[in-house]
Amino acid sequence: MEQDMNMTLMANQKSAEAGLPVYEEILNEDSKRPMEMQEQFLMQLIRDNENTVYGKEHGFKDIHSIEDFRRMIPVQTYDAFAPYINRMVQGEKNVLIAYPCDHFNTTSGTVGNPKYIPMSDRQLQIFYRYNFLHLNGLKAAVLPEGWKEGKVFCTAEGTCSRLDNGMTVGCASAKGAEMIKGKDSAEAQMLRALYTSPVEAMIPEPGTDTKYLHTRYALMEENLTGIVTGFYNMLAHLLQYIVDNHAMLIHDIETGTIDPEVRLPEHVRKTLEESLKPMPERAAQLREAFAEEGPFMKKAWPKLMFIHGAGGDGLAVYDRKIKEKFSGGGLINLYAGVNASEGLWSLPIKADSLDSMLAAGSAFMEFLPVEAGDDFSKAVLMDQVEVGKIYELIITNVNGFYRYRMSDALKVTGFQNKTPLVEFMYRVNKTVSVALEKTTEQALDQTVERVAKELGFFLSDYCIYPDGESNPGKYTFLIEPGIEGTGCDLKTLEECIYKHLSEANPRYAYAVEHEQLQKPDALLLQPETGLLYRDMMVFKGASPSQLKPVHVIINEKQRKFFFGLVER
Repeated sequence: MEQDMNMTLMANQKSAEAGLPVYEEILNEDSKRPMEMQEQFLMQLIRDNENTVYGKEHGFKDIHSIEDFRRMIPVQTYDAFAPYINRMVQGEKNVLIAYPCDHFNTTSGTVGNPKYIPMSDRQLQIFYRYNFLHLNGLKAAVLPEGWKEGKVFCTAEGTCSRLDNGMTVGCASAKGAEMIKGKDSAEAQMLRALYTSPVEAMIPEPGTDTKYLHTRYALMEENLTGIVTGFYNMLAHLLQYIVDNHAMLIHDIETGTIDPEVRLPEHVRKTLEESLKPMPERAAQLREAFAEEGPFMKKAWPKLMFIHGAGGDGLAVYDRKIKEKFSGGGLINLYAGVNASEGLWSLPIKADSLDSMLAAGSAFMEFLPVEAGDDFSKAVLMDQVEVGKIYELIITNVNGFYRYRMSDALKVTGFQNKTPLVEFMYRVNKTVSVALEKTTEQALDQTVERVAKELGFFLSDYCIYPDGESNPGKYTFLIEPGIEGTGCDLKTLEECIYKHLSEANPRYAYAVEHEQLQKPDALLLQPETGLLYRDMMVFKGASPSQLKPVHVIINEKQRKFFFGLVER
């Protein structure tokens, strides 16, 4: 155990020493010259890729300035790039990019079919600087010194499939997971020193109960100092799993066994059980931590300091749930910046803030005021954005996307030197609009949070069904409260929802007042409905690291699932 702690300390110290200079350079130097970096990035990208199929078709050789680029290249969506990407998947080179590319990220597929997103070797270099080095530098700058002494509970997992031509396909986290398949490699040893989860959880085989492995191994670690997750909803689900199954988990830790009801391939079970040892002292500590009701995290992990992950984008419900139900507050939140399967756009630069700084060296970015619609002539550059305004992001990056419409809406909240600070607001193409009212997910989030606060119940999860078949149309809110329930009747709940949704979106109130919409309905979901949906999607092959919560029901399968779990 002492040897493991020493390895963890050394690994964290090494990461901090490498990351702190990068963090300080990005924060203090890069932030002073964002447009210089943007121009350098774009011109280098054009020169590197002028002899690709796309570069030849779009006259890259005649592009010598940002103005040339914006005049000659149209703003496009994924469908415009799909034929080129399909050629890349078949193994053709120099199609969209000249950079080596042997992996394709896949989206979670919650809307339509999963998309293939090229991830070039050049993008991996960008991720290394902005994700790994910068993040470790941020931790070194803002966390108490003791963070280096403990391991991290990392919820990431993913697998890759291999095409006939040797290329790999998987979720974004799967590419990193591929690096640790060799258990004796330097990368695998580093991850064992830094993270609690075994390789069998991070790169799971079919039929593996990863919730059990992630949580059981995290609970074994008394000196845990941090948690790293993709989205806060995934972490909330895992923490709920601990609460619901702590007796079984503690028993297995005490005896050094794996409960026979846990779903694992037999060879995985055998390998893990051979390495597990009884930990009666740790089990006694955990029983004491769970002896009383209330938040357990700091009792189970007394040295726990921080959580890093995405807490915006409709995830505020889960952020609050973690604070109120599981941690009791007091942990430092290092909220992730804005990123996606396509790349990385912004970086956290301080603790406990949803603001993040645009990463000027990660992609060329343009900003379309959301009120401009499809008038791309109104798109502006990084030095032209205004504080308080909301923009749709248009990106050009090293993965082969040129003036690609991301549909991410960002609000400019300030500046770090000359570089804008932004906060993710919503997905432009995920607004709810039954009668042209355009309700954002942020407005829905705000509504249910205020309803729960006013009526005094614990909100575990929620989703809504925009019913356009009724005449007039209406929203049906499906509320998942804590086990204590709401303490009020549905009529009171509906009136409270209507009041707060009208405040969050005045256009919704107008539509109701003018009989274009009915007032909302409200139904109650059975406990753990959101968790059950997540498990079902994972069983069907979705990556847990990519699964965002369903807050707006968008298809018949989702409608049948959630309405089938309404309390009768």
